[in-house]
Amino acid sequence: MRATRIWGRLLRASAVVTALAWAASCGGSEEDNLVTPCEGELKGVCGNTCQQTQECGSGLYCSNDKTCTADCTAGGGQCKGGKFCDSTGRCVSGISVNNDGGNADGCIKADVTFEKTTPTVVLLIDQSGSMTENFGGNNRWNTVRDALMNASTGIVKTLENEVRFGLALYTSHDGNAGGACPVLTEVNISLGNYAAIKAVYDQAQPEDETPTGESIDEVVKKLVPFSEPGPKVIVLATDGEPDTCAQPNPQNGQPESIAAAQNAYKQGIETYVISVGSGVSLNHLQDMANAGKGLAVGGSQNATYYQANDQPALVKAFNEIIYGVRSCVFKLDGKVEASEAGQGSVQLDGKALTYNDPDGWKLNPPSEVEFVGAACQAIKSGDHKVAIDFPCGVYTPPVQ
Repeated sequence: MRATRIWGRLLRASAVVTALAWAASCGGSEEDNLVTPCEGELKGVCGNTCQQTQECGSGLYCSNDKTCTADCTAGGGQCKGGKFCDSTGRCVSGISVNNDGGNADGCIKADVTFEKTTPTVVLLIDQSGSMTENFGGNNRWNTVRDALMNASTGIVKTLENEVRFGLALYTSHDGNAGGACPVLTEVNISLGNYAAIKAVYDQAQPEDETPTGESIDEVVKKLVPFSEPGPKVIVLATDGEPDTCAQPNPQNGQPESIAAAQNAYKQGIETYVISVGSGVSLNHLQDMANAGKGLAVGGSQNATYYQANDQPALVKAFNEIIYGVRSCVFKLDGKVEASEAGQGSVQLDGKALTYNDPDGWKLNPPSEVEFVGAACQAIKSGDHKVAIDFPCGVYTPPVQ
């Protein structure tokens, strides 16, 4: 049976960083807050049962034993090693701010270590009949599954403790005429999800049609209320043009697929697309890539799509996405005087970057330092250390 497969790959990690609290003036010191987690305003809600962090309320998260708890409180001083207390009561890596000394209005000296955030990724895999066709000596279905699930090199196995993975295999049986449409075989989103996904994926085989748009819509319904921190992404993998539940043949579901990706983006979910082989037209791949990134379809600016003709290309694409979604913008709680920003020092891995250089850094007044050009690309390629230093009088900390 003809079918469509949009092989998507996505992963995201962001580097939006929030500064720790600091003293109100250079040379000052912030009095330690000795409040312990789950006391004070948190007392009475710690220990409540939960399934997700959103059920616990501000300052708390849902622990592994399914109870609401906190490791720290904002301004409580419980976090060490350059970490700060986030809105869910967890110590996380960020910009550690220390006063330089002196008596000016404010100063900032920060040392930052990039660490991957935890993205949420649903692997939306085309289960149409054409996935049985040859692909570099194997068939398309097995090649995609191996790229994801290989016990040694698979993306899911490698990243199961760094990415919240979910699975949705999608197809239909002659569209609406064959009963429920779309037909989704799913595994709920979770960290450490390799074994659960493998158990389901290993039992599945290509079946029939490719209702891509309707399947994206169903995944979005479950992703929207998912409230764990980090970006939310759909990885769409397909090998041909989409159809619809209303009309499974011919493959004319392009408008519905594009609209579904656009709707997902409006709700904070990006869609990345990889074609398994050359069965998806380049025009449709480009349209889906643009829709998934919130760009105009047919406009002058184009997002990246991926067309993989072998397993190494699939793996390479996933690795690029994991780092590629990082942000190059550092958000600061205080303000930098724009006219004096050039007095600041910004270093990447010990090397000074030039202010307003195409491959250095710039200030997005009044409180963002952005890496640009080659510096931004370096940030996206792996783990790096960043040092930011503004002298007193140039940086003004927030009012405490």
